[in-house]
Amino acid sequence: MIAVGALVHARTTVPAELFVPPQTLAIGAPARILTPDQTNQVAAAIRETNFAGAAFGVQAAWDDRVSRYEQTAEVRVAEFGAHRDDEILD
Repeated sequence: MIAVGALVHARTTVPAELFVPPQTLAIGAPARILTPDQTNQVAAAIRETNFAGAAFGVQAAWDDRVSRYEQTAEVRVAEFGAHRDDEILD
């Protein structure tokens, strides 16, 4: 069960019996629960999951934030651009 206010990160496997409490982060496979005060562990866990790679196919080093953001922006622009000529239907 995922409580209101909880977050489950990309590439996370949540076992059926796991409860993710409010205001926590479930991350990893299998999921581990992190609380807001665990900032160093949260950053390390996000780095390990390679969110930009999972969500956008971006392959940039974790410490190369500028390249990661630029590549992510390029992917998003292409996604939105693909709908430039969409028509609104009644």
